[in-house]
This record gives sequence, structure tokens and C-alpha cells, in this order.
Amino acid sequence: MMTTERKSPAALQILPGGKIREKIIFFPFCLLFAFIFLFNGSCAPKKVTANVSARHPQQNKNEPTPAQVEINKISAIYKNGEMFADIGYTDDAREKFDLAVKMLFNQAPEISRNKEFEAFSKTLISNIHSIEMQWIQKGDSYTESSQSEQANAILSEKFTFLSKKEADSERKLVEKTKVTYGIPVVLNNQVLSYIKAFSTRLKPVIEASLNRGAKYEKLFKRIFREEGVPEDLFYLPIVESGYRTRALSHAKAKGIWQFMPGTARLEGLTVNWWVDERCDPEKATRAAARHLKGLHDYYGDWYLALAAYNAGQGKIDRSIRKAKSRDFWRIARHRWILRRETRNYVPGFLAAMIIGKNPEKYGIKLMKPEDPISYDTVTIDSCTDLRVIAKLSGTTVNRIQELNPELRRLTTPITKKPFAIHVPAGQKDNFITRFAKLPKDKRVTLRYHRIRPGQTLSQIARKYQTSVSAIRKANRIRNVRRIRAGKTLVIPIGQGHDYYYRAARDFTIRKARFPKGKRIVHRVHRGDTLFGIALRYRTDVKSVRKWNHLNDNLLHPGQKLTVYYNRSIARQTVSRSNTERKPVPSGFHRVKQGESLYSLSKKYGVSVKNLKKWNKMRSNLIHPGDLLRVENI
Repeated sequence: MMTTERKSPAALQILPGGKIREKIIFFPFCLLFAFIFLFNGSCAPKKVTANVSARHPQQNKNEPTPAQVEINKISAIYKNGEMFADIGYTDDAREKFDLAVKMLFNQAPEISRNKEFEAFSKTLISNIHSIEMQWIQKGDSYTESSQSEQANAILSEKFTFLSKKEADSERKLVEKTKVTYGIPVVLNNQVLSYIKAFSTRLKPVIEASLNRGAKYEKLFKRIFREEGVPEDLFYLPIVESGYRTRALSHAKAKGIWQFMPGTARLEGLTVNWWVDERCDPEKATRAAARHLKGLHDYYGDWYLALAAYNAGQGKIDRSIRKAKSRDFWRIARHRWILRRETRNYVPGFLAAMIIGKNPEKYGIKLMKPEDPISYDTVTIDSCTDLRVIAKLSGTTVNRIQELNPELRRLTTPITKKPFAIHVPAGQKDNFITRFAKLPKDKRVTLRYHRIRPGQTLSQIARKYQTSVSAIRKANRIRNVRRIRAGKTLVIPIGQGHDYYYRAARDFTIRKARFPKGKRIVHRVHRGDTLFGIALRYRTDVKSVRKWNHLNDNLLHPGQKLTVYYNRSIARQTVSRSNTERKPVPSGFHRVKQGESLYSLSKKYGVSVKNLKKWNKMRSNLIHPGDLLRVENI
């Protein structure tokens, strides 16, 4: 394949290679040249673009090998993800990157062992990692997923009140079903309207939620029985997160039960750099049961308790005083007292509970039930790499992360207390036996760093993609100002080259190291690359080459490079004409002069509300040159 002329800052370039001459002239000079080349080889980045594959000299260009066919397929998916990354849609880009890497690892042995394919695989993973490193600098989140498709789609609904005939029809369908409910059911127009919406336009959302939550049903209902609350609260996540363990709201509520950090800590959940137990289905459900029980004991009414779960106890207390009533339905009549989301929360839950207990009567198609979530719990006494845990328990890293969604890093926390971790059911004894035989120094990926003059823990943490807290705990550092040049630090990290993983957000970068635009002279050390230098000073390879009049990426130890911190010639030269020449991806629209969201909604047959949701817009203001998503791809 041929590379495109435009390359993203994260793409890596081919070093120009000269052809071997048939006749050797000036033999001594050739030896000298070879010696210089070998000496400087470590400074030259041996990297190629992910969509380039060198053809075998004897291979017919019209007949690609099976390995080249797979390389072409995977390259196309990678380039699609790169396009999404260029326009800022990181979630879509991650989906494409995940698919490309999955295809890499699922090839037949004769293809995966092909030298050309192996080189392509290493380069592709390196390129994806480079792109995600840029997302780290931009403060992109690491594993959280937006829940706007779930709660916002449900709780922002405007009531379309049913006619008397429609309401009677929906009421009769509910009353015909002989089902008992753990929470009182009121069949007023709001609840009936939601039942109608859930069985028609919002049917796909409810259907997906019920299928996703099927594996948690036995676990959640058992916890509710033990905590003394109604089992029917199992259906509450339908209007919260859709049973997504890592769902993240715009207000930073997280997990299946959408706990805010403060409320989670009050209920005994741990939220820190290492773990976020709001994502743990078992612990978060138990905390939600305790919280809901406390609210019910306080109000003596489930409707007020549910409203307080959504809006907060203080808000509901003030609403009761303003409305001079403890009847939720009377309070909800006053639009100026409660937000629409809270007014819709109770009828939305009641409708979800009614449909959830009778899905077949409302046309909800449930897939074949998944096996209930099951696992064994083991206790480990030291910080351990998840790849080690996966290997010892005979599974994959992804499976360990699925069973332990509260872990935010690729290692268990550095703590003196034993840490409980879930492994696949039936693997407990095997894991304990193999883990006991593994030395502690083999349980986590560690690196050692010798502190250079002027370095800080924040800089070191950023270099190794870990945290200052992790380094301090690993080295028992109490005062970060007392680190000395020449001292060796143990760096606990959770990454390697065997597995593909998503880069984690770096929380240690808070302030710029240098003023923007500051001129810096960098002395090249053995192993330095242009990409690494550009990343260190928050610029790009093209700018570094331009500032130093470099014709290629070859560096020499001792060489001095001039760079300008957090500045790029690309940012200075990009003009509106350049952006207009860039092809518009399918499903997107480049805003022209005089266009508005209303005119675009008419042009593409979508609503203004959807355009704002797909593009994460808070207002209707758009500008010429903006790239807008106009299809829900």
C-alpha cells in the first residue's frame, strides 16, 4: 500500500533507505560509513506508518499474499479510526482502533507468524498508542463512557399526554397482567405516557437495557433482599445508566447506580486514582440499597425517596416546603419547583418496572439470557499486574477488567492491606497455587529511573504514565521536594508490549513546565527520537524538523536541537482554506456562511435536538467551517 501525503502528528514516517550498489568503490570510505551508521543506529527511530507494507521483491503486485490482504483490511479500519481522531471523536476512534487490534490478534497462525504481518502489527499498535498519548495531553478520559444516550433520552422527555381512549387502553393492559409490585404503582397520565413511549419510540433503549441487565438480575435482587428493600428496585438503572458499569454523566455521576463521588464515599465506596468502586456492580448495588433505604426511612414514601435519589435530599426538602405538600405528584405539578429530570424520574421508573416485569406484552424482545455474572474472589497481598493475574487464572486481561471494572489502572493498588480481586469462576484454587509460587518482584511491571538534575516527580510520573502518588508509595517518599539527583526510583507501571490496552489519563499534569513559546535547547541523548522530543515539549515532529533544518529523522548523541515549548508551525499556518479543502467524512457536514441548526435539520431530516446531542452542543450557535455530525453513525 502507498501512504497518503497528509500524515497526522501521531503517524510515524519511513526513513529513506538507499539501494545497495552492485559495484563497491572506495572500499575504506564504505567501511567508515558503515561504522558511523551502526554507531548512530540507536538514535534513528525505526518506525513505519501503519498502512505501509513492503512487498516481497518476487511477489507479483497483482496477486497480494494473504498477509497483505489482511494488512489492507486492517489498515482501512485504522485509517477510519484515524479520521475520527482527527476530528475529535475519540469514542468512535477507539471503537475502530479496538476492532483493528482485535483483527490483529485473531489471525490464523500462518498469517500472524508472517514477518511482514508481525512488523505491521508492532507498528499499528505503536501508532495507536501514539495517538492515545496525545489524548492524554488533551485531558481525555480513559474508560468512562457517556450515558447521554440513556438517561438524557428518557428523563428529558416532554410529556405527550395521552387521550382518554389511549390512556384507558394502556391502563387495561397493565391491569390485566396479574403481577405484584414491591413498590406502589400509580397509573396516572404521566406513567401511562411513559409506558407508551417505552413500547414505541424508546423501545430500542429499553430493550437494550433489559438485555444488558439480565446477567445482574439474580445478584441485585439477592442484595436487595439482604438489605431489606424491594427487589423491584432492580429496574431503576433503566432510567439511570442502562446497566453500564462505567457510565459517566455530565455531572460526573458514575456507574450502574450513578453515584456522585461525595455520596459514594459517604456510603463506604472507595474513589481514588487506583480504584473507583462506583463501577463495582456488587459493592455499588449494596451501597445503593443502603442509600435508598435511608431515604425511604426519612420520608416514609418511595416516590419522595426516589426523587431524592435523583435530585438530592436537600432539594426535595426545599420542594416540600415550597409546595406545602408531601405528595410527590402535587409537587411535580409545579414546574418551577422541580427540574424536568426529577419530575420524570418517578413516572419513568414506574413505567420501566411495569414493562420490565411484562416485556413480552409490550413487544420487547429479550435475547437468550446470559449466564448470571459469576466469579471467584481471591485476596492478594501485593501490587500485581493485571496481565500476571490474567495469565495465572487462564484468561485474558479484558476478562479480568470486565470482572473488576472498579480498577482504573492495569495493576492492583499499592497498599499494605490485602486486596480482593475477582477471577473467572472455577479458577480460584489454580490461581492461589500459581500465585504463591510467583516471586513478588515478578508480580508487577517495574522500572527503575535515575533522577536527573532539575527533574520533578511530576515529570517522571508523566514519562512513565503513572502517578506521583504511586511513585511516592512505592519509594516511601514523604516530601516530594526532597528527591535528589542521582537517586534511583522504583516506578510501578501497568503496561507492556504483549497486550494492547487503552492509555490512561494522566492526572499529574496540572501546570505547564515552561511558558508557552519559550525557546529551549535540547541535547540529544542515546535513544532519543524526534517523536519523543516533540512529545516532551508539547509540539510535533514537523515543527522540530523545520526549526532545526533537518531533512530526515536521524539524530546523533550530543546533537543540539532548538524547540519552542507548546508551539507548532502547523497551528500557525493552518488557515480556513486548508480546513475547507479537507474532505468531509460521511455523516458529517461542514457549516457554510448563513447556515443554522434549523436549516441543517430541514436539509438532513433530523431534529435540532438530535443535532445538538450528537455534537455535544449546549447552544444553537454554529460558525462557518465547523464540522457537525448530521447522522447518528
